Amino acid sequence: MDWVQSASCLPVSVRKEPDSSIGRPLRLVFGALLVAPLMVLHIIHPAQAQLLDQLISTDIPGVADEAGVTVLSRSRPEYDSLGVRVGSFTIRPQLQESGGYDDNVLGTRVGAGSAFVETNARVGVDYDSALAKANAFVSVDDMRYLSESRQSYTNWTAHLAGSYVFGDDLLTASYDHFNLNQSALSLDAPQLDAPLEYRVNILRIAYKAVFNRVFVQPALSLASYDYDNGTVAGAPYLQNYRNRLVGTPSVTVGYELAPRRNLVVVLRDAAGDYSTAEPGFAKRNFNDKSILGGIDFDADGVWRYRVLVGYESRSFSSSQYKTIQAPIVEGAVIWSPTGLTTVTLLATRHIQDSADETIAAFTETGVRLQVDHEYRRDVLLQAYGAAYEDDYTQGLGSQNLYRLGASATWLLNRNMSLVGAYDFAIRRSGGGASQNLVFGQQSLGQNYTDNRFVLTLRLAL
Repeated sequence: MDWVQSASCLPVSVRKEPDSSIGRPLRLVFGALLVAPLMVLHIIHPAQAQLLDQLISTDIPGVADEAGVTVLSRSRPEYDSLGVRVGSFTIRPQLQESGGYDDNVLGTRVGAGSAFVETNARVGVDYDSALAKANAFVSVDDMRYLSESRQSYTNWTAHLAGSYVFGDDLLTASYDHFNLNQSALSLDAPQLDAPLEYRVNILRIAYKAVFNRVFVQPALSLASYDYDNGTVAGAPYLQNYRNRLVGTPSVTVGYELAPRRNLVVVLRDAAGDYSTAEPGFAKRNFNDKSILGGIDFDADGVWRYRVLVGYESRSFSSSQYKTIQAPIVEGAVIWSPTGLTTVTLLATRHIQDSADETIAAFTETGVRLQVDHEYRRDVLLQAYGAAYEDDYTQGLGSQNLYRLGASATWLLNRNMSLVGAYDFAIRRSGGGASQNLVFGQQSLGQNYTDNRFVLTLRLAL
C-alpha cells in the first residue's frame, strides 16, 4: 500500500443475547458517560474513516446465494483457513509473497521501471464468548524494488478491538496504529525522492443503546498524526507542520424499518490541534462540523443501497486559511444479478488535510466500480475502475487519479491460493493553477501513466 488517506476502526459484531440484569437506567448512564466528554472535547478532527462501514456492515455471512451475501463475503468451508484453536482463542497466521513489474516506479512523465518483490505477513488472534468478542493483529508489508531500491518501503499496522453486550446494547472499543509511507505516485504530493514515512494512531469508543426499533450511539475517536520530513530533487521537503491531534465526538441515531432496512442520522463536531506551524504561516487549528443522513436498504437481496449524504464545514482559527464547505457523501450500491456475481459502486466525498502549506485542506471525491464473479468454487475473478479528484480552494485547480485493474484468484486449498493481477493508473492535473501549487517550495507531482503486473502466493493456517 503506497498510502492511506483514511483508516477505519470497525466495531466488532456480536451475537444478540437475552436481556442481562443491567436495566435501562444503567444503560442510559453508560450512554451519558460517553456523551458528556463529547460535548466538551474539541481538540481533534476525524481520521477520515469509512463511516459507512462503521455504521452499516456489508459482511453478511452465508455459504450460497442467501440474501445480502456477496461473492467476497461468502464463506467457502472447503477453502477457508481454520486458524489454530487454543481454548476460546483462534490464532490466524497469514503470509503473502508477491513478485512483479512496475513500469513507472517514480511517477514521472517518462517512467523508470523495476521488478519488485513484496512480502505481507499477518498474525491475528480472535476471542469469542457469549457476551464478549475481541480481536487483535499485527501486519507488515515490505516492498523491495530491485532496480529502484530508494523507492522501497515497509509499512506495518497493529490493531486491537473488543465489544461487550449489555442486554440489547453494545459497547465497542478499538485502537489502531498505522506506520505508512507516502510515495511519488500519490495524489496531493510533490515529486518525492523517496517514500515519506508517517504514523497514525486512532482510539475509538462507542456505546449503542437500543430502544425497540430505535438506536442511539454516542461515539468518540481520538487520532494523532506524525510526519517525517523528506526531500524533493535533493531539497528539503518539510512535513512536520502537519503533525496534529484530532478528535471526533459524534452521535448517531438509527431507526429499523425492517431487517436490513434502516434509516441513519449522524452528527459530528470535531476539531484539530496542530503542534507546529510552517515558518511564515499560522497553525492549521480548525473546527469541523458535519451532518449526514442515510439509508441502508436491502431489496430482496438483489439490490442493496447504503448511502450517507450530508454537508461539512471546516473553519480555521487563523484568518490566513479560508473556510471550506462542501456537500459530502459515503455511498455504496450493491447489485447481485446472480448468486455468482456481485457489482459494487462506491462513492465518497469529504474534506481532507492538504500537504500544501498555503491551502490547509481540500475536497476529495472518489468513485469505484467493481465486479466480482465466482467463475468456479475455487476461481474468483475481479475487475474494477476508479476515479479520484482532489479539488483545491481559491481557484487553484485539481489533481486526478484514474485506475483500471483486474485479478484472478485460484483457491488451491484452505491453506494456499494463487493470485494474478494487473493495475493501470493515470495521474493528471487540470484546471486553474494546479500546476503551480507549492508543497514545501516544490511543485505538484508530474502527470504520469503506470502499469503494474503482479503474481502472489498466499499462505494461511
